[in-house]
Amino acid sequence: MSQRIQEYMLTSASHGREVVRVGPFTMTITGHDPNVYLNYAIPDPGAMPGPDDVAALVEAFTSRSRTPRLEYLPGQAPAVEAALLAAGFVVSNRLPLMECPPGAEVDKPVPEGIELVTPASDEELFGMLSAQHEAFGEPPPSAEHLAAARGRSTGGQIALLARDSTSGEPVGGGVAVAVRDGISEVAGIGVRQKYERRGIGGALTLQLTRAAHAAGAVLVYLTPAGDAQERVYARVGYRRTDSVLFLTKE
Repeated sequence: MSQRIQEYMLTSASHGREVVRVGPFTMTITGHDPNVYLNYAIPDPGAMPGPDDVAALVEAFTSRSRTPRLEYLPGQAPAVEAALLAAGFVVSNRLPLMECPPGAEVDKPVPEGIELVTPASDEELFGMLSAQHEAFGEPPPSAEHLAAARGRSTGGQIALLARDSTSGEPVGGGVAVAVRDGISEVAGIGVRQKYERRGIGGALTLQLTRAAHAAGAVLVYLTPAGDAQERVYARVGYRRTDSVLFLTKE
C-alpha cells in the first residue's frame, strides 16, 4: 500500500504544476506560488542518486527561484536520505502518515454554530482559501490561488468550507484530493485561530473523508503536522501506518 500511496502522491503533485525530470527525481513546480509545500521533488522507487544527480536537482530548483525540497515515503527509496544529507540537505520534518479505510470513521457532531458546505461560488471558495491561509500564517490568497483552486475542483478535488452559521463568516476549510486508483488525500485542514479548540478541524476531516470514500476511495490518508493534529485525526478514525520524510536545502 505504501508504494501505491507514493505513486498517488506523485500523480497528485504533478497535476497543474510544471513537471521536470532530474535524474531519478520528479520535480513539481507551482508557477504562481513559491510556498515550499507546493514545490518539491519525489524520488523514483529504489532511487540511488549520485552527487551529480543531487547537484542537478538543486540547480533545477534554484534556477526557478524555489527552495530545494523533497517529500516522499522514505521506505520507497531508502538510499536517498543519506545521499541528500551528504550534499547539505537537512531533515525539516518526519511526519506520520495516517490512513482511514471505509467503515473506520468515528462519528463526531459538527460543532454548534458551525456549518460545513461545499463552496458553490468564487466568493465562498475565496473565503475558504482566506481562512486556510490565515490559519497557516500565509499571505492572503491571490486571484491566481482562486483560479488554481477552481481548476482543482473541476478536476475532482472535494473542497469544504466551515463557516459561522449565523454570520456566514469563513472559519476554516480543507480538501480531499481527487480520487485516483482508489486513493485520496485529505489536506489543508485549517481553522482560524479564534475558532480553534471547538472540534471544527475534526468535523472537516470526518466529512471530507466520507466524501472521498463516497467518490470511490478505498483508502484515504493524511499527514498530521504534529502530535495535537494526530490526536484530532485519531478521534475520527485515522491510524498511523507509515511516515513521510521532508528534506530541504536552504
